[in-house]
Order: sequence, then C-alpha cells, then structure tokens
Amino acid sequence: MKFKKVFLCSAVLLGAFFVSCGSTSGVSGGGNSAYYENNIGDFSEAALDNGIPVVFKRNSGSQVSVVRLLIEGGVPFVKYEKGGLEGITLDLMLHGSQKYSYQKIQRIEYEKSCSISSSSSKDYSLVTMGCIKRDFYDVLDVYADSIMNPLFLEKDFNQEMKLSRDNFISKYADPSGRLGYAVTAEVFKNHPYSVTSSVNEKSVNNIVLSDVKKHHQSLLNASRMKFVIVGNFTDEEEGEILAKLNGYFGSIENGGYARPDIPPVAFDDRTAYVECESAGDIAYIEGVFKCPERNDSDYIPYVLASMYVDDSLFKIVREKNSAVYSIGTGIIGARRIAGAVSVFKASKGEGLKDMIFEAIDDFPKTEKEVKSKLDSYKNKYITSIFENSQNAGGISSTIVSSLVYRDSATEYLNRTSQVQAVSASQVLAAYEKYFAPLTKKDSSAVKWIVLTGKESLEKFAF
Repeated sequence: MKFKKVFLCSAVLLGAFFVSCGSTSGVSGGGNSAYYENNIGDFSEAALDNGIPVVFKRNSGSQVSVVRLLIEGGVPFVKYEKGGLEGITLDLMLHGSQKYSYQKIQRIEYEKSCSISSSSSKDYSLVTMGCIKRDFYDVLDVYADSIMNPLFLEKDFNQEMKLSRDNFISKYADPSGRLGYAVTAEVFKNHPYSVTSSVNEKSVNNIVLSDVKKHHQSLLNASRMKFVIVGNFTDEEEGEILAKLNGYFGSIENGGYARPDIPPVAFDDRTAYVECESAGDIAYIEGVFKCPERNDSDYIPYVLASMYVDDSLFKIVREKNSAVYSIGTGIIGARRIAGAVSVFKASKGEGLKDMIFEAIDDFPKTEKEVKSKLDSYKNKYITSIFENSQNAGGISSTIVSSLVYRDSATEYLNRTSQVQAVSASQVLAAYEKYFAPLTKKDSSAVKWIVLTGKESLEKFAF
C-alpha cells in the first residue's frame, strides 16, 4: 500500500499495519510456507544466567551485525507530567560511561562506521548497536558500558533538556506535530497511552536529573529485558557472544515485571477542533474509528480492505476533487489500536467529509469484484513484509515487534501464508464491519480531530 508520507502518529505506525500481524485464529495457513521453512533454521534462543532471553537470527552473507536490547513497559510506567523521561534517560545513557567518554564514543563510531542508538515508544524501548562483524566485540563493550554504567553528567542533562524543549516547541508549532498531540489527548484520554513518549507541555520543564538516574535503575530489570541479535554468526560464535553478554548483563537482578493491562481504545464521537496559527487556511484532519486488534481473526482481512479504501480515497478526494494533498488510512496506538483516516493539507472544506464518505462507500460490493484486485493487494502486503526484512536492522526490528505483540520471535515468518489464505468474502466482511458504518448518516462510529487556522474553523466544519 503506497501512502504519501502522511503525517503524525498514524503515518509513523503505518508500518505496523503490515509487520505486526502474526497468528490470527480465523486465518488458516502458517508454518509450512517456503518463507517459514527457509528461515526458521536460522533462529536459536538462549538465556543469560539471570533469565534474560537472547534470540539469535543468522543472516548469512551479510557482514553487518545488529544487537537490540528490548526493554518492555513503555509509557504506562511513566506519569504524564514526566512524559518523555524514558527517551531522555536512554539518550543520556549514550552520552558517556565509566570507560568511554562521549567524545571517545563518537570517535569509535566514526572510525568503525558503527552506531549506538536508542528509541522509546508506547509499549517498549530499544537500545541498538550496529557494526561490521570484525568490530563486534569492540563495539559491544562500548554498548554494554553505556547501558550499565552511564555517567549522567549535569552538563549533558542540561543540553538534553534544552534540545527536548526546542524540539517540543518546534513540533507544537508545526501543524502535523500539533495534531499528533491533539490526537493523543482526544483519543487516549484517561488511557495508559495518554502519556507521550516525548516531552509534553507539562514534562518539558518538570524533569530533573534525579528522575533520570532513578528511571535508569528501574530499566535495569532482568524480567523486562530481551536481546535480539542478527548477524552472520556460527553456533560457536553465538556461544561466545552469549558468554560475553552474560559477563556484562548476567548479574542484573530480576525485579519482577507484570506486563501492563492495556484496555481497548475508547473515544467519544465529538468532533474536536484545534486552532493552529501556522496552519493558515489549510486543515490537517484525523478521523479515528474502531478497528480489529492485532490478534483478532479479521485483522489481516481488515488491512487488505484498507488498501481498497486507500485507492478510493486517493482517486476521489485528491484526484477527482483536488481537495487534499494526501489522504489514506492507518492505525494509531500500539498493543491496543484504533483505525484512522489521515487527511494531510486539505484545501477544500466544503463537502470534504462527504467526499471521504463517498470514497469509503466506493468499495466493491460483491466477492467477485473484491477478488479482481485481491491478488494485487496481497502481493503489496507481502512485498512490504519482505521490504522490512532486507537487512539486519529491518530483520531485528521485525523480530522485536513479533516478540512484543506475539510473544514469539518467529511468529512473523507465518505472515505470508496467512495473507495468502485470506478470501474475498473475509475482506468484504471486514469492510462491512469496520468501514461501512463510518458512512452512515449521523454515524457515531468516527471521531474527527480537525486542526486549522482560527479563521478557517467554520470552513472545515465536520
């Protein structure tokens, strides 16, 4: 599915549309596909002395190695007024350690063309290293010391907070970024996902260095941690790596961990209007609605149905009416999700909502009509899966997603056969269940968040 770089959270998570769907109870197919058989033998799993799982995926023919430390938990463990704390903590971890100053780390990264980075999201965070195989142990030592023994210097913290404030101000002034905050506030109100993974208007001046140090200690919990390693390693080399990891991380205590109970996303049907001076007379719009969860039997049929809807939205709203710069569907959320129609840079307000509903209603009405394009959409779906597994970074990212959302490192190998197993009737049923209700008169099935300039609010009345 081609999506014209649409903004905000649904764009960021669009890839999750494809790479996160593993086993679903109502879709047959699975472990006997050629893709599964060709890859399952490249996996091995072990554990450190303290129980931290380690997943190895052999990537023959490549000299690039990637290690990802997965730390589960995410924003439910952070208060709103401390939003962004985990990302700041992880970033500062990589600004110097007991053995390696920040300048030395930068020099090593330059000389060895390697990288050590971090990221945080709703359900988990990652600390990642990537390097050429010959430099693996040298880079691993930097990586491990950064995680275990960060300096957390005051000057680095002050600089980090300045950058966080600047980024927040910039994002909040930008229409796309501002809409992202508005969607989080409106859709995830009173929900664990209401906490932002980056700093917000309350936390931007409310995080102190002692918060960072305390949060770092909470992250060093063996029961929250997993390692994913992708590289061209022999069985003997994997054993050596495991021994190294055990030396670095095997003494981390098991502090206990219960995965947060995330309720389904629930929201009202009240249209929310957001004034943004920089938007002028252009609108940025998000329509949020109920969609199947990742584990639901109709999730894959729903994703395939969304491809038909995307084509209609582009054809009718953009090409026929020239009303928007870009439009398409996606998902927002993480472990729990909601569907979304994202409208980027709408210039026409009058009749825009009707155009969107016309496009959604343009879905094929019979199984025969659905079947005429189904193979093409399945191929697009499967291609997206392969594209996410072209290199060590993509493979390790897909494995992480499979671990978090499927509790299995290898579940994603089943996706191609699951996609192929979907019938036209299942796609049609998914459309009727999730998309068709959006177009009903006086429907309460969709919540709209509309952002535009003050003088244009009436123009884009939804």
